[in-house]
Amino acid sequence: MRFRALTAVAALTALTVLGAVPTAQAAEPAEPSAPATTAEGKLRKLTPEMADAVNAARAGAADSVAGVTPHFVCFRAHLRNAGWSNTVCSDGPGFTGLEGKNDPIDAVRFTVGGGFDFRAQVHFANTGTTSEIHVPSGSEYEFFNNGNAIEAIHLRSLNHAMKAAAHVQNVGWKGTNTWERDQWIGSIGEARWMEAFWIDLPTGLETLTGQ
Repeated sequence: MRFRALTAVAALTALTVLGAVPTAQAAEPAEPSAPATTAEGKLRKLTPEMADAVNAARAGAADSVAGVTPHFVCFRAHLRNAGWSNTVCSDGPGFTGLEGKNDPIDAVRFTVGGGFDFRAQVHFANTGTTSEIHVPSGSEYEFFNNGNAIEAIHLRSLNHAMKAAAHVQNVGWKGTNTWERDQWIGSIGEARWMEAFWIDLPTGLETLTGQ
């Protein structure tokens, strides 16, 4: 598990490293049974401005092997009081959101590239779990639900495993320390919102072997 760097709330194109994040603990929230569907969000193709933001967030990412473009997902959190946080990508350092500031995430954006098969759904306080959304490579999807706090996110892929963790209100970092293709981060049934999160994908030789 690599260490993540603390990043302050910044403009979409900024990524400022300020400090170290503790290693995520091996824990997963229970998957909800028969979740209620509250599929609110929007899918859109990448605009030049969005592409510039992704490129800025991925600056300094590990080089691909033999010229192969690595799969990646970039992510951004909207905090109820602080607004949109920084954009972070799975092949770069950092997390999105604010660690331990008691400010809930109430919307998230995922931008997918490099042919990565990425699927996600979100569990909102008060309203339940959205439908699973497949975000095509070259597109962005935003989950939102009338300002309700996000408590957990379900991450799934058919072609790559991920590592991920969420900073949960009054608990700290919760996530996986192994590569998983299907996982929840955050908490369900505990009335605790997410404050920050990160996602890792394998790079280099790991990408080529499909780990």
